[in-house]
Amino acid sequence: MFFTDYNPMVEEEINRKVASKPKADGSACDCIVGWSFKVRLEGEFAPSQLEYTIKNAEELTVIENGTSFDAPYSAIAIGRIVLITHLIPGTSRGWHLVIDSETYALTAFETWFGIEVPVGGDLRGNVKPIGTRKIPREIQRQYYFGWADCGDNEKPEKLHTTTNRVEGRGMHWKFSDGYELLTFFPSVICSTLVELSDPSGGITITNPSDYIKIDNEFYIYARWEVEFSGKMWIEVINFFDMKAVGVEFGFGEDDELVYQIHTAELDITGDVAHLEKINDYGDKAPPMAMLRGRGKGARYAYRPRDIDIPMTKEEVRKCAAEKQRLFVFGDENIMASSNALPISDYLVGKRFNLRLDGEKHIAAPWAGTGEPVYEYDVISKDTLKWRFPDGQWQEEQYVAFEPAKDLILFSHMITGDPNFANISQVIDFSNGLVTTVHAEIGNWQSEWEIGAYAKFGVLEYGDIVKNFTRRHHFTTDLVGSSYAWAYSDTMSSIHVYSSPYSYSWTIFQPDNSGGATWSSPCFYIKLRQDVYLFQWIEERCNGSQGLVVFNKSTMHDGGFFFGVNHGGLRLELTGAYARNLGKYDISKYYM
Repeated sequence: MFFTDYNPMVEEEINRKVASKPKADGSACDCIVGWSFKVRLEGEFAPSQLEYTIKNAEELTVIENGTSFDAPYSAIAIGRIVLITHLIPGTSRGWHLVIDSETYALTAFETWFGIEVPVGGDLRGNVKPIGTRKIPREIQRQYYFGWADCGDNEKPEKLHTTTNRVEGRGMHWKFSDGYELLTFFPSVICSTLVELSDPSGGITITNPSDYIKIDNEFYIYARWEVEFSGKMWIEVINFFDMKAVGVEFGFGEDDELVYQIHTAELDITGDVAHLEKINDYGDKAPPMAMLRGRGKGARYAYRPRDIDIPMTKEEVRKCAAEKQRLFVFGDENIMASSNALPISDYLVGKRFNLRLDGEKHIAAPWAGTGEPVYEYDVISKDTLKWRFPDGQWQEEQYVAFEPAKDLILFSHMITGDPNFANISQVIDFSNGLVTTVHAEIGNWQSEWEIGAYAKFGVLEYGDIVKNFTRRHHFTTDLVGSSYAWAYSDTMSSIHVYSSPYSYSWTIFQPDNSGGATWSSPCFYIKLRQDVYLFQWIEERCNGSQGLVVFNKSTMHDGGFFFGVNHGGLRLELTGAYARNLGKYDISKYYM
């Protein structure tokens, strides 16, 4: 899903395909046959009239604001909770009700297809959009809390509410059709997932989500595949029996309509800490970080490709050549911070070689013989010279950190490189090892996003004995971990390392609940015991590279952001203090 370019479709095609499939697939349930009730809903956009007569296990009559429809429907029960899903005939609109058959409290999801979103601008609304984009296939929703008035029952004492009671939870899902995934709830308005059963899946994906508490046993979890397929999933979860029932509705990769009821078996993979006050239960509407628009269906949705508009190869190189911001502190980088590591002068006066395994350098004025060696002569705290053997010395600005004793991370550009390459080196002067990360404009699926790769090797310096057996190496040590990161007094986030090759980050909201979330491919490299290099590319997003070294003993990281956009090329510093939130038991799913 992550790298699929979904067809936005057109309204006529959507209406035609919905009309041809008016009912969800799945076995009929007669659990509320014979019921007649008025739906009493609360909220600004609630319909003035919504009444039901459940005629049999296949058909119901609904009166919506004075108009009566006979409609096919599907229903499924989990304990005393019933999920009903149906469409309004002649339209692509739908209603999906979750009813407690004992208390009559309910949640009603009203859904419809299509949205028009702004293009350009920025997250904070400080830059005016340059236009809009229509996405007819994406499902919109408004949910309401209320109750079923059957004529002889009172309004229940407690209605359903939003909740943070499942925030921080991770779960494994095994669906009735064999579909298998992991979900993570680092936020009260988003969730992330990793598809385990899809050969093309495996990358962490973020969905705007709704979390609703029925009672201590039952919860509703809904996710909306915004920026991807546009499909919806509404699940009713029973945490006593660890089972779920739900409905999937929307268009798949082939633009064919999926509308089906399902069941699932669940396992809890872990519960990591969330950081609201202990007596904050999330039962008020969440703050909805960076919400655009307050009309019907309004919800948080991060649409990165409409903010960072994709650039052509010519555009990106022009922007990179005309404006370069190297080693910038400040507000232009959202993760730049007052908590960066101190800049180190450890390298000043040192001359050394970094010999990489199997690396052959491209032909260039500085390339020399093409041997897999970087030669360095460090002049000062911010200037170095480097070359390949027999090549020309080049002078570059650099910044170095010492994240652990005698372990140095530094980064510099390669002036003159046609792809504006940047080199980050991590050198262990105690063990004589090095990791080199080469990053440049352009990757396997984009002409403007950053592409990067890592190489391992050894340090040649002084009397250090060349190590023939040990190397830094890729690792899964961090998979399943979750940390909170404080970049400054006003900027903090949550990382969930949800797979061996991807992760998610969540920005805190003012009440300290998890808010805006997104995800990226990444890799993890073990440098020493409890010291790791973590690198990610914000693909399908702003295209930037983040690279930090994290010391679990000091609970601090430091590193760099590198990327290009319409504002130019940038290489910026970042760093944060860590707080361990816990761990999910998920490694077994990747064996």
